[in-house]
Amino acid sequence: MRQDDQNAGNGSEDTPAALLPSPLDNMMGYRIRRASMAMMHDLAHALRPFDISVGEASLLIMVGANPGCRQSDLGRALEIKRANMTPLVGRLKARGLITDAPIDGRSLSLTLTEEGETLQKVLLAHAQASNDRFRKRLALDEKDLIAAMAALAR
Repeated sequence: MRQDDQNAGNGSEDTPAALLPSPLDNMMGYRIRRASMAMMHDLAHALRPFDISVGEASLLIMVGANPGCRQSDLGRALEIKRANMTPLVGRLKARGLITDAPIDGRSLSLTLTEEGETLQKVLLAHAQASNDRFRKRLALDEKDLIAAMAALAR
């Protein structure tokens, strides 16, 4: 019997937490959350050389895919609260990655600058590479998994 097995359950302080039995391990929500945390950690690590957060990269990628989109529509699509959206856009504007223009009295349209377009393509490639690292670990079709996750979010 392994030493870890001998110590399990006896309150030994040197027992690694990973060896503790957990009723959470068989709960789908817990496993989805843990998978999400692992994927976000990998993506944040991939984006670190660009000094950009996952939220900023998401916004940049979405503006690149939807030039001239309304800031409010983008916030809804990314589920970013209005109070968080303004500083996020402000940081990207300060870096010279996006521009905004008034559409009407209250709405702004967002467009990537040339520098923003270049970075957006690089970030999208890094995000796809991060996604691919996890896709390779799956023993099932990614499209089926995405559809199942989307069904859960309805």
